[in-house]
Amino acid sequence: MENLLLHCCCAPCATHPFEVLKGYNILPFFSNSNIQPEDEYKKRLDAFNHLCSITGKEPIIDTYEPEKWLEYIKDLENEPERGKRCKVCFEFRLRRAFEFAKKRNIKYITSSLTTTTYKDTATVFEVGRKLSLEYGIEFKGINFKKNDGHRKSVELSKKYGLYIQNYCGCIFSLQDRRRKVS
Repeated sequence: MENLLLHCCCAPCATHPFEVLKGYNILPFFSNSNIQPEDEYKKRLDAFNHLCSITGKEPIIDTYEPEKWLEYIKDLENEPERGKRCKVCFEFRLRRAFEFAKKRNIKYITSSLTTTTYKDTATVFEVGRKLSLEYGIEFKGINFKKNDGHRKSVELSKKYGLYIQNYCGCIFSLQDRRRKVS
């Protein structure tokens, strides 16, 4: 069975891909320096670790470096959700996944970012293809939203008792969420 590095944006979004990718040895990779504040990051990391324990997967945790993420997206702070900032954010996180895979000779990568209806799948695929060419690792462009994937991920998250967040993860999406709620 081939190894496949699954970049996991969060536990809820990873549930359905774990089901879809059963033909691979899934290596779940949590690389999310975009998540703020730190207590929110810890909640999501705990949920990810819980999901991995339920599914028997060994979690791979990238270093949490929000200051490096902020530097990477510099000057895009005021971009709207699903805009240029998101594309650059995807690149930051997926680049770290590709770097990890390259060091360990892993041939395949995909991302759970395509599970949620809140993220633009075409943009994730664009970034994945670009990095695939750069690193010589195959990006599996799988749209996990298809066939009710998002709904299935929500159901599995409830079944497993996972923490389900109410905003994307970055401080800017949290501010947007707060503005919309108030």
